[in-house]
Amino acid sequence: MRSTVCYRTALSLAILLASPAFADSDDEGFIDGTRVHVLNRNFFFSQDYRNGDFTLNPNNGERQSLHREWGHGIIANLQSGFTRGTVGFGVDVQGLVGLKLDGGNGAVGNGVGVPGIVSRSGSNFDGEPKDSYGKVGTALKVRAFDTELRYGDVSPTSPVLHASDIRLLPQTLRGFIFNNNSLDGLSLQGGKLESSSDRNASNHRGDLGTVYAGRIKGANDVVYLGGDYRFNDQLTLRLHSSRLDDVWNQSFFSVDHVQPLGSELSLKTGLNYYRTRDSGQALAGQIDNDSWSVHAGLAAGAHGFKLSYTRIDGDTPFDYVWNTYDLQLDAASQVSDFNNPNERAWEARYDYDFAPLGVPGLSLTARYVRGTDIDGTRAGGAYSYFNGTEDGRHWERNLWLKYVLQSGPAKDLSFNLMQATHRVGGDHVAESNVDELRLIVQYPLDISL
Repeated sequence: MRSTVCYRTALSLAILLASPAFADSDDEGFIDGTRVHVLNRNFFFSQDYRNGDFTLNPNNGERQSLHREWGHGIIANLQSGFTRGTVGFGVDVQGLVGLKLDGGNGAVGNGVGVPGIVSRSGSNFDGEPKDSYGKVGTALKVRAFDTELRYGDVSPTSPVLHASDIRLLPQTLRGFIFNNNSLDGLSLQGGKLESSSDRNASNHRGDLGTVYAGRIKGANDVVYLGGDYRFNDQLTLRLHSSRLDDVWNQSFFSVDHVQPLGSELSLKTGLNYYRTRDSGQALAGQIDNDSWSVHAGLAAGAHGFKLSYTRIDGDTPFDYVWNTYDLQLDAASQVSDFNNPNERAWEARYDYDFAPLGVPGLSLTARYVRGTDIDGTRAGGAYSYFNGTEDGRHWERNLWLKYVLQSGPAKDLSFNLMQATHRVGGDHVAESNVDELRLIVQYPLDISL
């Protein structure tokens, strides 16, 4: 019933905004500029826990030593054009459907705090696995000159607030965001979000919070502002900041530089830095965290090599807004974020593009990350579960293989195989020994009305 109401509302707005009252011949227009993008995503997800590790079934509390789930997601986005005139109006509508293809009560996580892709019933995602679930989201948008503003169900892309799309269906947040590109090379964005719709939720009113402290009912909103400046093809700077209500103030700075060394050889270097301090009522506890990473790499034709070092300076982990992702620390990996209290992590990475061998669209990534010196004995508040680790360590190995069809009727059909092995050592108890496999097949389809 709720989905029907959303569709009717969106249709009514579309008819209203498309009225001749806004007519002007300079722009493409509301109808002519409308695009429909449909993504079919088939996702197999498996986690095999090793050395006696396990998770607890969120439904019955029994031990789970294996997660094995298979689902199909349909992500449909209708984005209208803007009405003609100096100020243009439009509407975006997103419809999401998730279908369980395999995964029983004993093999499914909850897709939120316990990894997985299949949704469970109940407000806390702790009931029986659902056979299907979905939702509809809408956002009104306004464009004036070089600025676009959206209000409704949106997907911010800042390094301090980035909507997650690493499971079957994407996360959205509710509020307003804006983007501005008035100055050449400078991109500005910001907004205020008041709730989160989890990746496997059927509603848009989920509480905000943080990934490692959990949902926090007292965190009423998150406000962010930032900009990226591209000086030229070689140098890019980014500066962003956010405030999670009564939890923290978080800032981010990065610099990336590419130095050509020859026709097919270049040196890539960069620095990423986050500063997080508790604020207001400090609902997650005291936070005094500086997290940063540096990297250097060579791109040599089809080959890419990179070494990086990540350091967490603080007695709490580096944390980010509930269920979001795309944190800009080099060591962040498939299973672990390598962001534990006081952790130091090294990464070695190799990338290869198979195009010179006559297979365009095929790429390979191999990574190894090792983290040491984990010490959470002084963590407090919502992070006190780290207190049992004084000298923790772990490592992760990733092997990623991706192929995208370059032509033909199935152009852009992609196959993505992601394998990870994660092992812990010392007294590190906040993470597990696990072998993880993800197989993702995606087919995008764009339609112009």
